[in-house]
This record gives sequence, structure tokens and C-alpha cells, in this order.
Amino acid sequence: MPIYSTPTMAPHFPLLNLPTHPYPMMCPMEHPLSADIAMATRVDEDGDTPLHIAVVQDNKAAVYRILSLFKLGSREVDVHNNLRQTPLHLAVITTLPDMVRLLVTAGASPMALDRHGQTAVHLACEHRSPSCLQALLDSATPGSVDLEARNYEGLTALHVAVNTGCQEAVLLLLERGADIDAVDIKSGRSPLIHAVENNSLNMVQLLLLHGANVNAQMYSGSSALHSASGRGLLPLVRTLVRSGADSGLKNCHNDTPLMVARSRRVIDILRGKASRAASGSQPEPSPDQSATNSPESSSRLSSNGLQSSPRSSPSLSPPKDAPGFPVTPPNYFLPTTSAPAFLPFPGVLRGPGRPVLPSPAPGSS
Repeated sequence: MPIYSTPTMAPHFPLLNLPTHPYPMMCPMEHPLSADIAMATRVDEDGDTPLHIAVVQDNKAAVYRILSLFKLGSREVDVHNNLRQTPLHLAVITTLPDMVRLLVTAGASPMALDRHGQTAVHLACEHRSPSCLQALLDSATPGSVDLEARNYEGLTALHVAVNTGCQEAVLLLLERGADIDAVDIKSGRSPLIHAVENNSLNMVQLLLLHGANVNAQMYSGSSALHSASGRGLLPLVRTLVRSGADSGLKNCHNDTPLMVARSRRVIDILRGKASRAASGSQPEPSPDQSATNSPESSSRLSSNGLQSSPRSSPSLSPPKDAPGFPVTPPNYFLPTTSAPAFLPFPGVLRGPGRPVLPSPAPGSS
């Protein structure tokens, strides 16, 4: 940082050879440093200062010089542009951890809010940048970062990290003391319920491993198991049940996870039949198959030994008429009081006009 020298005072009217007025000697003209400070803090049509632009361009030399001018002019580093973004916000969005350290060390506040109520910690989780999150937490003074701060959606930084699926950011926040069961303000959902509704099995297992309350309820009284059962998420239902989720827990509508389940396999898991559900259930027989496999139908055998269905049984189906020779209907089609018009003889004709009686069955008298 160069040291600005005070310019030498010359007579105001040299051509007239008038003596120099004593006032400029007592109050010298504007120092060039003031002009540089004004230039460094000047905003453009987007509300950006040269510090915003130098941060986005990752120009560390320019950032150092501008920060020195901000300090000499007693100006705040947290200058918002028209989108309510500070230079620190832009450093996090562009994932520049070294620039984040530089700005936080120079006095930038990690708790400054953008137009969505997001802090720099929220933005680091939203943009999946654990390196920037690490730089923020390491560079900030102890106690200056509130991990339970909510954005305008009512979400903490942990909620945002869970929703974006950034496990490294989740682990880092939990190591720094973030509340694993913090609820969002709008619905009362815990990070575990958010992970279940995102169908993120790995995130659910991570949160349960670090002690998340498996039976935490949102404002409606529903738990993570309610959400998983109602959506038919089998792997999540198994994981929650094995972790001690209460299948009899009721919400505000007196519905249990078993009552909101629509999948038969989910119901089996909730009832403790996970092994049978996992092995696969046999399909139920159709009505035609059950009729074919009934004892009554299996006892009917045709003359060649093959099983026949009731519809194909020759004793129940009426005989068909031979071409040119109509056959009299069987007896069961006629009234019982009337005699049959024709009684066929069961024997075999071997000679002309002399039927032969059938031989008696063995053992019969």
C-alpha cells in the first residue's frame, strides 16, 4: 500500500503574483487517498462495488488493495448489491474457499442475509461446497456463526445440506454442533423426515447413525415412518423399522403408519413379516384354477385316465347329432313321469337281429 504524499501548495493566482492565502496551508486540499476510497466504494448500475467484481474474478491482488481502502475509509465490507449479495456471498457461490477466508478475516460477516434470508453457511450447503463451509467455520470468530439460523423458508443449514444430498456438509455441521433434530418453521419436519421424503436412503442411514430421533413428529403428528409408508418406500420402511420406528404412532388424524400404507409389502413389513415379503409371495390362484384343482373335479377322470374339467365331462354334455341321424335327447331332459321314446340296448350286435348280452363283471352274481 503506497503512502500518499501531501501535494505542495502553489499560489492560486500565479499570474498575478499575489501572495498565497493562508487557508490552504491550514486546511490542505483533498488527499488523493480519499479519491481512491471513493472509487473503491462506488457502485455501478447493478449495485456492485469493485470489491464484488474483484471477488468474482478471483483477483486476490485487487481484493487486498480494495480491502485496505475499505479499512482506511472505515467502510463496511458487507456491501449489498441489488440482489442483496455481499462479496462474501459471491465468494461462496463461486466456490472460492481462499477468498472466503480472506473476506472473513477482513471482517465480512458470515451471518449477513441475502434476498432469500440465506447466510453464507446456507449458501455453502446449497451449492454443495464443503470446502467453503470449512473455510467459513474455521475463519469466523468463535460464537459468530449461528448454525440454527433459519432462512425465509424456515430451514437451517442442516436442512439445506440434507436436501441437496451433501453428506460432507452434513457431517461437518454435525461435528460443529448443529442440532440433528431441528425442525423447519413451516412444517415442523426434522432433517430425517426431509431425507425420507427425498427418498435418500444413504442420508437416512447417516442421520440415524448419528443419533437422529426416528420417531420425531412434524406439526401434523406424522413421523418419518408415516412418510415412508404412505409413499411405499420399501428400503426406507425396513431401515426405519429396524432402527426402532413405532408403527403404532398416530398423527393428528389418528392414522398410524400401518393405516396410511397402500402397498401390501409395506404392510407385511410393518406387521413383522419382512422375511416373507422379501422372499416374494405366491400369486393367488385364479377362480378357474381353483375350480380345476378342487377335490370334486380331481375325482372325475375320463376313460383314458386324464383329468377333465366339469365343462368337458362327457356325462354332463349332451351328445351331438350325427350327420343325418338325429339322436333322441337323454332321459334327464325329459319329464320323469313320461317313458323314454327309445331305450338303446347296451349290448353289441354280432349277428343279424340277435343281440348278445354283455358278459358279467368278475365277482358279480
